[in-house]
Amino acid sequence: MPAKDLEAFLPSLGINIPKGASLQAGTLNADLHLTGPTNHLVTTGPVGLFNGKLAGFDLGSKMSAISALTGVKTGKDLDIEKLTTNLRMAPDGLRADNFNAAVSGLGTVIGAGTIDARNNLDFKMVATLANSPGGATSRAGAAAGALGGLLGRIPGGSGGSTASNGQRIPFMIQGTASDPKFVPDVGGLAMEMLKAQLGTLAAPGATPQQQANTNNPLGGLGSLFKKKQP
Repeated sequence: MPAKDLEAFLPSLGINIPKGASLQAGTLNADLHLTGPTNHLVTTGPVGLFNGKLAGFDLGSKMSAISALTGVKTGKDLDIEKLTTNLRMAPDGLRADNFNAAVSGLGTVIGAGTIDARNNLDFKMVATLANSPGGATSRAGAAAGALGGLLGRIPGGSGGSTASNGQRIPFMIQGTASDPKFVPDVGGLAMEMLKAQLGTLAAPGATPQQQANTNNPLGGLGSLFKKKQP
């Protein structure tokens, strides 16, 4: 469907465009499962936005409150190479797990969070900055940097240094869907959450094959290395 029609459809998935912004391009993929009575539906499933352009939303300026991200330039329009997440929508709000986005001019962002029934945001995220100022790394390389860097922080994990793949910055998204606020993750909650999600990969005595087959929440990142973008 045209981007404008797609924008009008997004609220039905619990996704609201920030105030003053508009979706100028993009392809949406969704595979949703609805259960329960019609007045108390619970909707779950993966959702993906590809080649999206969010006009009028300067992510770099909004993230300037995070000292480590000061100077990041994404432009007045936000170009989203891909954004995928697993959604759970219910009357009490929305939960997004396995959030994974590749953003031009920034790099990759992974994490998870919730939007309550009043549209209040509570997301814990980790950004892996692109290698070159103003240009994003490839999806595979950036995702590898994010995953490898997180694993490197887990005792017994792999990944090592990510100096060649960019700096990792934990942060939080608060405020509302129409007016999101990007704030420093002073307590390191985002990194701790992601380390916990990935912890099963570093189980003592596990073989590489066993680690690769572990049912971990961010395991889908590996598919980026094998699949082409839709």
